[in-house]
Amino acid sequence: MKNGVKHALPMEVQQLMERYTVELKEIFLDEKIVGVYIYGSIALGAFHKETSDVDFVTVINDSVNRAEKQQLVELHKKLSDNTLGKRMDGMYIPLADLGKYNDEMNEYVYCAEGKADIGYWDINAVTWWTLKNQGITVTGKEAEDLPLQIQWNDVVNTMKYNVEQYWSEKAKKPYLFFVEEWVESAVVTMGRILYTLDHKTIVSKDRGLQYLLECSAEEWELLLKEVARIRENSKEKRMLSRWRRADMTKRYLLHLIETCREKW
Repeated sequence: MKNGVKHALPMEVQQLMERYTVELKEIFLDEKIVGVYIYGSIALGAFHKETSDVDFVTVINDSVNRAEKQQLVELHKKLSDNTLGKRMDGMYIPLADLGKYNDEMNEYVYCAEGKADIGYWDINAVTWWTLKNQGITVTGKEAEDLPLQIQWNDVVNTMKYNVEQYWSEKAKKPYLFFVEEWVESAVVTMGRILYTLDHKTIVSKDRGLQYLLECSAEEWELLLKEVARIRENSKEKRMLSRWRRADMTKRYLLHLIETCREKW
């Protein structure tokens, strides 16, 4: 298992998070905040100004009370006057719950597309591993020093579930692949999983796609270039008809699922 490269925060994200941190310290006493961290695509060095979410984890010493929850709702509403603020996705996790999964935790405050609520957000082994090994510390205790136990095997099991349950089921519904977003999602996600299994580290969707371009057979090249077009300039003319693209995506997905199975 390789620890990840630490990336600097892009200027726009840094400005947003500085504003966020100042406001956060108006809600919580300093001793309640353990730290604020960025994970996800930004921490993996793949920030896209127009599309990237700002994935964050704010670790606190104990649960958020009702008054604090209401203040967090207002804070995120205020930050949504900023385009990036509208793309904040994250959670407020008590220190004692670090490294746990949703079924082991009480409900917590989370933020989805710039709106705060109480419930559960998307947490799995990849979340925790990325936070610990590649997370960017905005304020507080360094991410790598957080008391967070996560084994690489947990990451592999998460990937395995993703392939065997989620994508294997999607491959049975080929009509999904008439939709560009599903074509892109299937290919880049499987690229990330394959890279992770081969290199024992987590990478961005960009790197996952690049990896497939580097190591896939020539028969898939046109599909991969089409996915690059969808990601980089979706208004450009399609390279494949929708029918052919859907068929190729399904076949390629099945091929990649088999490739992953050989690596478990």
